[in-house]
Amino acid sequence: MTQFPVDDDLAVLVERLAKEKPFENLTFNDALRRVLKNYVIPTARDKKGSELDDLLNEPIAIARQSAKKAPTPSPTEWVANIPELRGRKGLNTWKAVCNLLKIDTAGDSARRRLKNWVKSNRPTWPTVPDVD
Repeated sequence: MTQFPVDDDLAVLVERLAKEKPFENLTFNDALRRVLKNYVIPTARDKKGSELDDLLNEPIAIARQSAKKAPTPSPTEWVANIPELRGRKGLNTWKAVCNLLKIDTAGDSARRRLKNWVKSNRPTWPTVPDVD
């Protein structure tokens, strides 16, 4: 994220305009957002509609979008490639596979534990897929 140097007098002005209650604790970002919403957007709304609202909400939307996790690889596809496990029912999760093979996950990722176990105990099996 780009950082901008801010002069002390500008920071004091933003703080003074943003604080609605005495002794209110605000970060500079929150104070600047409040100043923009209270002073800039209402006067510019007649000219530009909700463009400034969209600009203010854009960083929040980007942060939410980048926080999503990648989906885990399918354990059923991996199990289908292993003759010893292929006929077993109920192996729909990595945890179920670990339970069948008596691998203690101890709160760690079952897929990661299984991957290490396969590497050391069953090197002829296909490797457990990584998260992309």
